[in-house]
Amino acid sequence: MWYYSFQNQQVGPVEEEAISGLVAEQKINSATLVWTQGMSNWQPIVSTTLAKYLPQAAIAPVAAVVQPVYGTPYKTPEMEIKEMNDLFLWFWICLAASIFTFGLSAIASMVLFYIILYRNWQLIQDGYARTTPGKAVGFLFIPFFNLYWIFEAFPGLVRDTNAYIQRYNLPVKMQETGLASAFCILTLLCLVPYLNFVVAIALLVIQIIMAKNFRDSAVALIQNRK
Repeated sequence: MWYYSFQNQQVGPVEEEAISGLVAEQKINSATLVWTQGMSNWQPIVSTTLAKYLPQAAIAPVAAVVQPVYGTPYKTPEMEIKEMNDLFLWFWICLAASIFTFGLSAIASMVLFYIILYRNWQLIQDGYARTTPGKAVGFLFIPFFNLYWIFEAFPGLVRDTNAYIQRYNLPVKMQETGLASAFCILTLLCLVPYLNFVVAIALLVIQIIMAKNFRDSAVALIQNRK
């Protein structure tokens, strides 16, 4: 399985055949950065085994000057895992600190929660996911439409992640959609006057459990990436 750079975004994993198709369609070229398990850094296609799919005219002039790529903005699996763990840690810290900041740091914890959501969607972008990471998070801020979209962003993520795990036969534990669905329903109930005080604590507990599940799932996917 390979990852490639497109418009400054990391895309994948995709099969090698998909890379050859993208080369044929001229959507990526000899200088496109790619990575697969076993590589210490991202490299241009021309300096990898994928060069066999490039037109010969594109290989010769680039191969003569291409150098190993270091210090690229793309992350190794170890860096990605550390980032996910750090995001969850700071989510917890900001949430706990809201007791002393009169709820102000809860805003930061919510931002971190959405970043964790974004990263999880990003990990399953192989062409079958129902939405992109940007839409998954961005559409949650559209008034009224977001009342529907939360069911796509959260339970939808669980379903698509489970499908991704099955598709690639990964040794990763699948999640139940019930918790994510409960989170969405309680979120809607929080809009009901007076009832919001009753469901707020349950919603907070479920959000914490979901954040942990998303973190654990993301780490497992990164560790078992092919």
